[in-house]
Amino acid sequence: MRIRIALLMVFFFIPAGAAAQATPTDSIIEQLQRRIDSLARVVMELERAGARAEEPADELAALRAAALAARAEVPEAETSQTSRTRSLQRLNPEISASGDLVGNIIAPAGEDIEFAAVPREFEFSFQSALDSYTNTKIFLTQHQDFEIAGLAHEEEVAEEAHGLEIEEAYIYWVGLPGGVGLKLGKIRQDIGLYNRWHTHALNEIERPLAIQSLLGEDGLVQTGASVSLPSFVLGPATQTVTLEVAQGSNLELFQDSHGMSYLGRFQSFIDLGSSAIQLGVTGTTGQNHEALLNSNLLGFDFSYRWTPGASRYRDFSLKGEWYISEQTQSGIDFRAQGGYGQANLKLNQRLVLGARLDYFEGYEGEAPVYQLVPTISWWQSEWVRLRLQYNYLTSNDVGGNHTLLLQTVWAMGPHKHETY
Repeated sequence: MRIRIALLMVFFFIPAGAAAQATPTDSIIEQLQRRIDSLARVVMELERAGARAEEPADELAALRAAALAARAEVPEAETSQTSRTRSLQRLNPEISASGDLVGNIIAPAGEDIEFAAVPREFEFSFQSALDSYTNTKIFLTQHQDFEIAGLAHEEEVAEEAHGLEIEEAYIYWVGLPGGVGLKLGKIRQDIGLYNRWHTHALNEIERPLAIQSLLGEDGLVQTGASVSLPSFVLGPATQTVTLEVAQGSNLELFQDSHGMSYLGRFQSFIDLGSSAIQLGVTGTTGQNHEALLNSNLLGFDFSYRWTPGASRYRDFSLKGEWYISEQTQSGIDFRAQGGYGQANLKLNQRLVLGARLDYFEGYEGEAPVYQLVPTISWWQSEWVRLRLQYNYLTSNDVGGNHTLLLQTVWAMGPHKHETY
């Protein structure tokens, strides 16, 4: 079609004066012959240009045809089959590690000043999603005790190193029917505000005095099962209920019993926009038949947090817990109680100021013990944290005991400074 149009244009647009300018001796046939020769040359040029324009399209069509032919030769089973296993990289667990170094200067009442430095804890964390429904976490720790002036039970075991131990190792299910959560293994039980937190992530270097005395230095860690019921809204608050059953292996509560212990926790959370309030109550009970021991513990906790405006790195928190422990052994009743109040002010992304006040009354009717613990924490980066802490401990029986501590915590891996 393009060739025909070009011919018509040539016929109609060749100057009409060409014939008029011919010499008288030229015949009409010669004029026509020259015009035909000129038209033939134009046709040949147009045909060559058309051929060159069609070559790329022909090559592209040839490549497409070759690709379709190669695809047709592949067996159907090879194209539709998918791998049922994860890649080797995804099969590996997520591994993290943290270190906790503590140096202290102690000045017990009426005694000489002493200095010590201990690698308080090294922790190795292994976490992995096993399948679409279950995950696992395993924490291995090696820790060494350090001394705080005025605590007799601390002085007896100070600087005692422990081998590599399993701090936690459990499997947990997500997405169960009804929104129920299930956890099986050696777990930090859901009591109070900080029992689930690992030691290196606490707001102070050590746990509050009452918790150490009633639950041990590491808190309540036992082997069993934990069930978290679906949260529900009641009034302005969101309510959460957790039920747990475990072997009563805690030394302070159950004297390393082979019997069962039971725990229940009710928690209420109220979101007030720029601030939030959380209230909780926890009860645990268990028996040690060999020691003729019946042990019950009741705990109350509260938490308030305020964040000014849309600030990410500034907030103020006020927290506290109170515990009442009652034990009956060989027909004799014992009672202990204590708690703490804690305040933390985060000034910016790196600097946090804090203070904690402890109170504890022991089982044997000893004089109450008080402890004041101010802290300054500096986050050098998300991997490194430095903390300066002062402990002032006193009771009616003894004078003031002073301890100055410097802590350095560092971490590596995908779960840096994970609380729990």
